[in-house]
Amino acid sequence: MKIDFLFLWAEVGVYYEITNTVLNPWRSNLNKLNKTLPHYDKLFKTTDYDLVFTISATQEHKNLVYGPLTLSKRKEVHFSIFIPYKTFSCYTQQMFYVLDTIAEGMIFVFNKYKVDPSGIHEVFETLKTLIAKDPERYQKWLKDLED
Repeated sequence: MKIDFLFLWAEVGVYYEITNTVLNPWRSNLNKLNKTLPHYDKLFKTTDYDLVFTISATQEHKNLVYGPLTLSKRKEVHFSIFIPYKTFSCYTQQMFYVLDTIAEGMIFVFNKYKVDPSGIHEVFETLKTLIAKDPERYQKWLKDLED
């Protein structure tokens, strides 16, 4: 199973600046955990499918996680994580809040399917440590070499 993220900022002015400098190691390190959801392993008859988290921010009070939306033909499972919108005085505080909220949503999904979420929290904590050491680096967009 491959974990991926989409970002949908549906409310005007309600968004977080999550750069590819943050997203790339975050996605890569989560995928190194080699997690799967047995329910979908059975449904798709393979572990070769995508678990996609759509990240959005909202000023409304919403549930943290919505889903799943299962796309059987494409072998994708989608969940949405809604981050309650707040403003912050610095990038580091903003990213800590965003990463903590997304980790909470992901752990909720793994617990829902009775899958040990170990490692997920650690991936986010490691990334938070890197951001704290050099926030300017993680605030910048880098040319994506995968294109």
